[in-house]
Amino acid sequence: MPMRSQGWWLALLLGCSLSGAAHARSLDQQMFQLQLVMDQIRLARSMGDRVGVCVESRRANNLVLDLLPALQLHRPGLNHAGLQDRILLGFDQC
Repeated sequence: MPMRSQGWWLALLLGCSLSGAAHARSLDQQMFQLQLVMDQIRLARSMGDRVGVCVESRRANNLVLDLLPALQLHRPGLNHAGLQDRILLGFDQC
């Protein structure tokens, strides 16, 4: 697939993700939004898009920090530190 097509798909995924962010209300929706951003990190990494990895990693980190109090309250069994560590791995590209 040419790089131009890959960039278009990445932009489409990002656009869908951003439009969904404005409507995310429940914790489940916000967790789904976080998973989409983490998928975008993996996609950017696989394409060699270092800037994309950095941007999406920062975005994912901000989402986790916003969600952390609710996650600790409503999802105490979730490995919060492990989730944060997975996101911070993207910063090695920055």
